[in-house]
Formats: sequence, C-alpha cells, structure tokens
Amino acid sequence: MELMFCKWVLAFLLYCWLIFAVGFSVEGLHENSRVRGVNLGGWLVIEGWIKPSLFYDIVNGDMLDGTEVQFKSVTLQKYVSAENGGGMEVTVDRDIPSSWETFRLWRVSESIFQFRTSQGQFLTCNGDGGNVTAAAESASITETFYIERNLNNRVHIKLKSGTYLQASKANQLTADYLGTPGWDDNAATFEMIIVSNILHGDYQLANGHEHDKAKEVLKVDYPIATLTGPVMISTHGGSNGQFRFLD
Repeated sequence: MELMFCKWVLAFLLYCWLIFAVGFSVEGLHENSRVRGVNLGGWLVIEGWIKPSLFYDIVNGDMLDGTEVQFKSVTLQKYVSAENGGGMEVTVDRDIPSSWETFRLWRVSESIFQFRTSQGQFLTCNGDGGNVTAAAESASITETFYIERNLNNRVHIKLKSGTYLQASKANQLTADYLGTPGWDDNAATFEMIIVSNILHGDYQLANGHEHDKAKEVLKVDYPIATLTGPVMISTHGGSNGQFRFLD
C-alpha cells in the first residue's frame, strides 16, 4: 500500500511540475522554439487502444463488462424491450431498436452475465415458468443469466436451473422453453447485436481474464504496471468510483 501511495504521489507531483513548466515556458516562444512534455496515458491506468494485445486472449472478448447489446427473436423478428427503459415488464415486440431495447452487460464470467437497462434496473426472473421483468434495482442470483453463443452471433439465454428463455407468441420473454434448443429458427434463439464495445480499461482486463491470468498478462505484456506493487483497478468500469487491488 505504501508503494502504491508513493507511486500516485510521485505521478501527481510530476504532473504538477509539467503543468507549471509548460505554462511558464510557452508564453513568448519564438518561431523555432520547442516545448517538451511527457505522456502519462497508459501508465497509471490500462487503456486498450494503447495496447490492444492485453485483451486478445479473453474468451468472448467482444462481450466485456459495460458492452451494450440488443437481442432480436429469430422467430418473431422483434427486439427484446424493457418497457419505459426499465422498472416494468419486458416484451419482445419492437421492430426498431432504441434505448429501451439496449442492455448493458455486467459480466460475471465468460458465459455468465447480468443485463442492465437504460434506466439502471436489471432484468430478473423468479424461476422456471416465470416472466422476465426489468424491475430489479440491484443484481443477485435471480438477475444472473447464462449465455450460449454460436459463430453466427446467435445466442441462447438460460437460468441457473438450466431452463431457457424464449420469446412467447404473446410477445413476452418467458423462462419456459421445453428441452434444449438448437441453432435453427426456434423461440429460444435470439440474434445478439453488439451496439457498443468501447470500454477496455483496468476492470475489463481483470474481469475478462480473471485474477490469475490478469496478473500473468500484466507482468508479461505490461510490466510497468507491476513494478511498484499491486495494481489498483476500478470496479464495473469505475462507474461507481470504487476501487480494489489486484495484488
């Protein structure tokens, strides 16, 4: 912890020095004068666009935490929708997707996810035979789903019990599909559209690789991140301002 604190203090002091140095030296520059600076990006935090190879070996790497997706029933040809953007029922009746039909992934593992609506609620199902709603304010077991995926971006979504969700003829999303679906056009098969996958930060790295693999990747491909002690990563992309250490 002391090493980590020293690292951040030194970085802050260096940043302050650069601000003052550049601020006082730029004024009155001649035509052939130069200003020198240091880029700290990618040193104190992970940025995927700087070193994309950090994320190459993550299974379902295009479904990292924070990715936005939409689901379209292959039988109804309608999109899954959280009415009013969340807090109400979930239907499968929209022809054109928008914010109500877009869900943010909270990644638990490579095949286990929670789905957050545009208004902040989570999709939830109380068990076999139940309807999926978007009324949960926080995520737990009943808000956790398993995704099976094929190469054509078709997916099956199921509960922990093994029961698959399906788009019913009444345009509801229900947990009552009988048996195991194939990849043909059936009520339990959905097309998954990835709308946005721009978050490639420290949390996505640690969450995607999981603890031991993330440490290995950082030591091999990003050694500067581990030179001075444990790596501090934000939880859920830092959206709630909380941090933990990957020691």
